Amino acid sequence: MSEKEKLIENLVSKSGKSIDDINKLVADKVNELSGLVSEEGAIYIVANDIGVKLDAERPKKEADLVKIEDVTEPKVPTSLNCKVIRKYDKVTFQSKSGSEGSVQSILVGDETGVTRIVFWNEKTEVLDNIQEGDILAITNAYSRENNSQRIEIHFGQYSEIVVNPQGVEITLPEYTPRDIEFTESKVNALEEGAKNIKINGIVSSYDIPRFYVGCPECFKKVQQDDGKQMCGQHGEVQANRIPIVNLIVGDETGTIAVVGFRDRAEQLSGVSTEEVLGFTEDIDKYRDFCKRIVGAKVELGGNVTTNNMTGDMQVMANQIINLELKTVEEIAKDEIAEESKKAEATDDEDLDIDIEEIDFDDDML
Repeated sequence: MSEKEKLIENLVSKSGKSIDDINKLVADKVNELSGLVSEEGAIYIVANDIGVKLDAERPKKEADLVKIEDVTEPKVPTSLNCKVIRKYDKVTFQSKSGSEGSVQSILVGDETGVTRIVFWNEKTEVLDNIQEGDILAITNAYSRENNSQRIEIHFGQYSEIVVNPQGVEITLPEYTPRDIEFTESKVNALEEGAKNIKINGIVSSYDIPRFYVGCPECFKKVQQDDGKQMCGQHGEVQANRIPIVNLIVGDETGTIAVVGFRDRAEQLSGVSTEEVLGFTEDIDKYRDFCKRIVGAKVELGGNVTTNNMTGDMQVMANQIINLELKTVEEIAKDEIAEESKKAEATDDEDLDIDIEEIDFDDDML
């Protein structure tokens, strides 16, 4: 019996509902929170909605310690030592029933590769005292295939974590983009073909992300051949959706389009690939996110190219050095300022109308 089936059986037993009713509630929850929650996660949220406490099955023994390159199949108990490469912001959500949830993830690596570890609801508190560069010893997590058909690791009810354990060292492979020496430039000084330039600016617009279907190994676009997804280099593959983001960045001298593919699309947005792709499916989520990124400060490096469609210069980002998404307080301040502007504009319009309606008679002067 799979973990999902065990959870469903547990929920049916404790709730008194039929298995068909539970399956429908779970399916509805997955659709409602598309891109944010797995089926297992949806089961726990449904249980919380109907006031049921689920008991996860305690592992009979500690999962074997493995390297990241060995985590290739879903639903496998997993223990690993890794180093935190990036810590993502926590994402909170609210279901139609009013219950709240949260999810947060970290990108980690070892000598053999990188992967994402996902933490749900109260488990996100584990990350409060974890920073980029920390070494983690994690036991009894489990692997799962995400919506992009990539294997990631989830921190479950009986998972445990030790931060910076004694005697554990992780040396990550060299990552050349971090070693690039960038030359800082103002926007109006950029020239076509310039390499390794760096700009500091403010995001003035963020287009709805796009994606293409690409090879999970080399990220090149795949072709359909007799119902199969074929990569010119790796043959038949299970393709992923690869995100592309376009935004406008400006400084005091001008503005320029910036383009990010793959992980740079994620870094340019400050959220996970799943969330970026989710903006293409939910316009409300996209609009809410624009409030966070439009007006954000960004520092990035890349190469100047020409857009084949418009003929304009653009920056192809290859390293996002810093991105400061706006806080809730800053968004609220912007909204108040915008309402104030609208009110002032309305007052001015009323004043203009009143003045135009006054008919001065020469005898009055």
